[in-house]
Amino acid sequence: MTSASTPDRLMDAALKLFADCGYKATTIGAIETEAGLAPRSGALYQHFKGKQQLLEAMLDRELAGMDELAHAMEMFPLGDLRAELTMLARWNLASLDRRASLTRFVRREADLLPQRQRAKLYDRLVARPYAEIVAWLGSRFRDAGVDAPDLDPLALILIESMAAYRELDRVFGQVPGQVDDERFVQAWVDTAMAVGRRHGLS
Repeated sequence: MTSASTPDRLMDAALKLFADCGYKATTIGAIETEAGLAPRSGALYQHFKGKQQLLEAMLDRELAGMDELAHAMEMFPLGDLRAELTMLARWNLASLDRRASLTRFVRREADLLPQRQRAKLYDRLVARPYAEIVAWLGSRFRDAGVDAPDLDPLALILIESMAAYRELDRVFGQVPGQVDDERFVQAWVDTAMAVGRRHGLS
C-alpha cells in the first residue's frame, strides 16, 4: 500500500485542523506538524503558495469525490424498490461518515468562505445529490403510472433525517433508544415505502 503524497498529507492535515480549530486559528506550522513534516520548515510552500491555496486545493479534492451517488445509482433499477431504498440508505450513511470532517468544516466556516466557494460547496454537497434523488423518485412514480407527491420536501425529510441521526451520534456518542444503523435503515426504508404506497407506488 503506497503512502499518501505530501500534498495529500497536507490537505488531510488541513481539513482536520480547519474542522477542529477553524481556518484562522490554524497555523502553517500546525498543518505541517499534523502532516508529519517539520513545523515552519517551509515544506508546505514547496507545494502550495500558502494557506488559502491549500484550502482551495483541499476543497477541490474533496468535492471531486462528491459524484459517488450518480455512480451508485447506475446499478438501478434493481427491480425491487425496497432493495434500492436500502442501498441508498446504506450508501448515504457511509458517505456521511467519509465526509464527516468536511461537513464539520463547512458548518464551522461556511459564513467566512467567499461566495464562490460557498456556491460550489452547495452545488456539490446539496443541490446535485438532491436533484439526483428527486429525479430517481420521480422516475419510479412515472414508471408506475401514478402521480408523485411533492418530491422536493420529501427528499429533504428523507436525506436530512440521516444527517441528523449521524450528528446526534457524533456529538453525544448515542442516539435515542440506542438505535443502530441497521434499525435506522430498516425504519427509514419502511417510512419511505409507506409514503410511496400512500401515493400509489407498490
